[in-house]
Amino acid sequence: MSDQRTTITMLALGVLIALALIAFGSSGGGFGSPELTRRFAARPPDPSDPPFDLPRIGVPQASPDLLRALEEVRTRLSEGRTAAALTPTAIGPRAEVHVSGMRRNGDQIIVSGSVRNAGNRDLIIPPGAFVFRDSRGVRYTTGTSSSVTLAPGEMTTFEFTVPLPPDRGLTLIFDLPPDPPLEQTLTLEVVE
Repeated sequence: MSDQRTTITMLALGVLIALALIAFGSSGGGFGSPELTRRFAARPPDPSDPPFDLPRIGVPQASPDLLRALEEVRTRLSEGRTAAALTPTAIGPRAEVHVSGMRRNGDQIIVSGSVRNAGNRDLIIPPGAFVFRDSRGVRYTTGTSSSVTLAPGEMTTFEFTVPLPPDRGLTLIFDLPPDPPLEQTLTLEVVE
């Protein structure tokens, strides 16, 4: 009888621990879960936007090595595998943005990475600090209302979902005035 009670107690304790872990993981505070998780929506180009170099390259201007690298990125993304960004890291006076990878999921691309406070004061990252621009000039923004505060040297991860059509180039822009925007070319569209 005592062995049966011990077994039931251990089973009940295991179920409680599992439920606690599930609740903890789904609340956004789970192990390895990104603090910045946002879905972006397409916005048509705005004529008042400052000039922007579109993330695309013509075949005549591209070196064979670059074309091979772009084909590898395109292949990995089309197969749903993780691909490296062409410009994985950008460093500014107060922030360092690192893109660890991107992968395609249907009509969306998921961009993962981290942002680190490179300054000596708290860094507040407002919801509109991250913007994407594709090779057709379309902007991708988010309406998320929360911000993140990082202490000096502190880092947080991000995972952004962008509704990017296949074969388009993509640039990530981290804009935190008064610093100049940090631009990272994730992939290029190859035009004939």
